Amino acid sequence: MSTLNWGDLVKDAGESAGGNYEPLADGDYDLKVIEATATTSQSGKTMFKITTEVQTGPNAKRRIWDNLVISPESSNALGIFFSKMAALGLPREFFTNNNPTNAQIESMLVGRTFRAQVGSRTWNGSKRNEIKRYYVQQPGTTAAAPVSAPVAPPAPPAPPAPNTAGAAVPPAPPSAPF
Repeated sequence: MSTLNWGDLVKDAGESAGGNYEPLADGDYDLKVIEATATTSQSGKTMFKITTEVQTGPNAKRRIWDNLVISPESSNALGIFFSKMAALGLPREFFTNNNPTNAQIESMLVGRTFRAQVGSRTWNGSKRNEIKRYYVQQPGTTAAAPVSAPVAPPAPPAPPAPNTAGAAVPPAPPSAPF
């Protein structure tokens, strides 16, 4: 038996076109990978389909999708793939030291946070968002997931020191990678 009040839900939906979202404005966003699936592209290449979610601001919870394709025949394309993976917290050393399976890579990607430049393009007559650029985390920053493997849970932040009136607060020390 349904516990939903369908009449109220229909009324609340109003005349919304349902799922016909306007694309996000072009710009930089903090994203989190909420799903990663290894599959095969139409051209037969290994590909990781990722679903990301905006983490902050008025567009929090909006989703953006990307396909990370492995193109062994092109050193340039491979460099782009590994740069994106590094921005997601999986540097080249992760791959060379662990020789991970696709399932392990999927598992490692889910939950990763990163910053990216989001833009838009027209596809099949509709304007859609796409990730234009993945920003690689600089050492000592916390903008993205740790850049080491295996992943350990993050340490809880240290409580802020009390600030006496007029006293300068020293900057927090950079967090060490795991």
